[in-house]
Amino acid sequence: MRHVDMSSLVVPPAWIRKIADTVDSVRKAVTSGKKPNFPSHWTDPRLRQALVELMGPKCWYCETPIHGNNPDVDHYRPKSAVIGVDGPGYWWLAYVPSNYRLACGFCNSGGAQVNGQSGRRTKSNHFPLLDESTRATGELFDCAKEQRVLLDPADSRDACLIGFDARGFARRRSGVPRSAAEISQSLCRADETIRILDLNRELLVEDRKTTMDNVSGLAPLLAIAAAAPTAREMIESKIGIRSDWSTAALEALRTHPQAADEMIRDVSHPSQVGPIASGIGREVDLTDLGFLISDAVLKPGCKLAAVHDGDLREAEVLVDGRISCDARVWSTPTSAARAVTGREDIDGWIFWTINVNGVTTSLAELRDPYRG
Repeated sequence: MRHVDMSSLVVPPAWIRKIADTVDSVRKAVTSGKKPNFPSHWTDPRLRQALVELMGPKCWYCETPIHGNNPDVDHYRPKSAVIGVDGPGYWWLAYVPSNYRLACGFCNSGGAQVNGQSGRRTKSNHFPLLDESTRATGELFDCAKEQRVLLDPADSRDACLIGFDARGFARRRSGVPRSAAEISQSLCRADETIRILDLNRELLVEDRKTTMDNVSGLAPLLAIAAAAPTAREMIESKIGIRSDWSTAALEALRTHPQAADEMIRDVSHPSQVGPIASGIGREVDLTDLGFLISDAVLKPGCKLAAVHDGDLREAEVLVDGRISCDARVWSTPTSAARAVTGREDIDGWIFWTINVNGVTTSLAELRDPYRG
């Protein structure tokens, strides 16, 4: 995920004039208790082009190229409804361009193939919060106070929370501490974003890996005087903000000592995460299984099990505390449980169990002695 600087968005004046009456009619409908009608002015070619100019014709969530003249314009905060929440959604942001994000069809609506089966809807009306009491419910509320789960490419602090391994799989960037709000809810924002947007769908991972392999093959040439200029030009073409999967290309470049600092200086470093990674209460991070492995309560390779809708679900604990299930790897028990069940209200610590000396024990029971 690459940071998109929305401050440079130039909204066509004609579009602003066009929506004035619509905004008033939506407000009147909501205040009178009626269901508002949302004319799709965000599909106006002039506005779409202004959004494309910020980062080129690619998805802001996964950086996949968007072909054609009609890229999806996603409402980051859903306009008409929010999954799992009663109420009309963020209706007052329906025509606020700073709430728009360009998205590919997969990230916006789903349909990616997972293990040979068509996937569920992805972003659509998803907008979960770590603390529901912080949700803005009207235009007089400050959305900046919300404790968001879904990472936002328009927020530089969010954009650097997702990294990639050498195989092209998206994962939470190592070395970046979770916030106190994440720990209190036993969730990882990066993991939940990867799950909701299906950022590890098969073809996307393959494209990322190809890009990373290309950069890794070019990077050593930077140390060879004769080849350096050409190698540098080719690498810069892959890490530029308008390039497809450029964040994965940068990730590959960072692993090579030949990489010049100035080639990657425009990208936020994990140490610059700021307030989102700050907070009290990280002395013991109980969000993943790492602390149970450190204390030898769990052993890498041990099996987890759960029964859902009459079917047995199984998973394996990895050496770094992550969980592997259904050919995917998750940082937290809750994201793993939600991925295999398709439900948004599952607590993975209660869902997953393990056999300890012949007794079936939930992960929550193993964690309880550490809480308090």
